[in-house]
Amino acid sequence: MYSSFSVLKRLILVPILVMVAQVLLMRSVSSLNMNNAYVDHKCSANQGEYKPGSHYKKVLDSGIQELSKDKEAFRGGFVYMDHTDIKEVRLEPERVYITFQCRGDIYGPQCRSCFATARPELFKRCPRDKGAIIWYDHCLLEFSSISTSGKINYDDNFCIDTARARPNAKTHTRDEVLEFLTLIDNLTNIAVTKRNNFVKDVDKPALYAAGEKRFGNKKIYVMVQCTKDLTPKACVECVSHNVIKFQNCYENKPVGLKIGGRVFGRSCNFRFERYPFVNAKTSPNYLKF
Repeated sequence: MYSSFSVLKRLILVPILVMVAQVLLMRSVSSLNMNNAYVDHKCSANQGEYKPGSHYKKVLDSGIQELSKDKEAFRGGFVYMDHTDIKEVRLEPERVYITFQCRGDIYGPQCRSCFATARPELFKRCPRDKGAIIWYDHCLLEFSSISTSGKINYDDNFCIDTARARPNAKTHTRDEVLEFLTLIDNLTNIAVTKRNNFVKDVDKPALYAAGEKRFGNKKIYVMVQCTKDLTPKACVECVSHNVIKFQNCYENKPVGLKIGGRVFGRSCNFRFERYPFVNAKTSPNYLKF
C-alpha cells in the first residue's frame, strides 16, 4: 500500500514535471527560431567565372552593397534585383541578378542578420563563380549572370530527411502519408491565395503558409514557401514538382511517414517536423487544422 505522503508527493510532482517540460519546450522552440544554421550552397559552374577586378565583379559588389542598404527588402523579406552600372556605356552592359528571401516568419533585424551572414559566406564558398546560391535556416541568397525572375528552377533543389520512420512499426501508415500530402496541398492553396497581413501595402499572396495538425497522439508541423518572384500558379507547380521528385524525403516505404524532412530549392521549399520550428506569432497564414 502507498502511504498518504507518497501519494501526496506524486500529486505534487506530476504537475511540476509537466510545467518543467512545457518550459523546456518553449525554450527549445525559441532557441530553434533564433538559430540560423547554414544548410547548403551551390556554385553554378555553367555560368563560368569572373576574374578578380573585372567589371562583372565590380557590378556584383555594387549590387550587393546596394541591397545591404535597402531597408524595404528586409522589412518585406524579399528582393529581386536586376543590377548594372548606370555609368557604363555599352551595347550590352554587364548585368547581375540578385535574389534574397527570408523565411516567412523572419522580418526586420533578423532578416538583415541572415543576409549579413550569407553574403560573405557565399563569396567564400564560390569565390569567382558568376552564379551561386546559399541556403540558411532563415534565408536564401543567390546571384546570377542570367535572369531568373519568375522562372521555376527545377535543378537547384535537394532534400534533407531529418529522421526516419519507426523501423519496427507493426502496421503500415500509408494513410498518414496521404494525410500529410493533403496538408501540404491545403497549405499551398492558402499560400497562393492569402496575403501577408504583417506587411502593409502589399496585396499579393504571401506565397507562404505554415500550420500544425494532430496525427494520432502527436502533432506534425508543416511549412510551405515559394520565392515571391513566382506567380501563384508557378508556386503550385513548383511545390507539386518537388513533392513528387522528393517522395523519399518524407515517405519511408513500407512503414509510412518519416518523422521529419526538408526540401530546399531556389524557387520553393517545404518542411515538416514533429516539433514547432517557425514562430507562429510572426507567421502569416499560420493555421491549426
